[in-house]
Amino acid sequence: MSDLPIAPPAFDSSDPSVKPPVERGADVGVSCGLVLLELIALAVIVVLWPFLDHFNLDPATNVEPRSLWRYLPALGAVGVLAFAAAVIASRARATVTAVSQGAMAVLIAFAFFAGAALQSHQDEKERPVPAPTGPVGCRSGGDNSECARYGG
Repeated sequence: MSDLPIAPPAFDSSDPSVKPPVERGADVGVSCGLVLLELIALAVIVVLWPFLDHFNLDPATNVEPRSLWRYLPALGAVGVLAFAAAVIASRARATVTAVSQGAMAVLIAFAFFAGAALQSHQDEKERPVPAPTGPVGCRSGGDNSECARYGG
């Protein structure tokens, strides 16, 4: 009888450049833990920090309007950390962690840019309208004969 061909092993430990995949249970556990930590960090940045920043029991004090520019750098830092975790997890072949951290990085980036656009729009809306500098009623900016005030 002839010998049957032998299939190559699924994981060849002789090649040092190939890493074994991470165990699925550890991968899911790390993924859940990182997502939970990021959600806690986001809740602190978006809810608790602005609340404590503007918490005041004295009704006579003048309250400043809330601006997102103070909180967006911290939000961006959490997004960068999530992206770095996704890259590290993908190199370690932790698929669940890499996908979940990539999704968190995309969601945080969306929140970051949406917050920046919202605050920029709010800043433009609150900017005072420039007052006219010349005589009222001039059409082309020429001499005074064109202005309604001077009988032109």
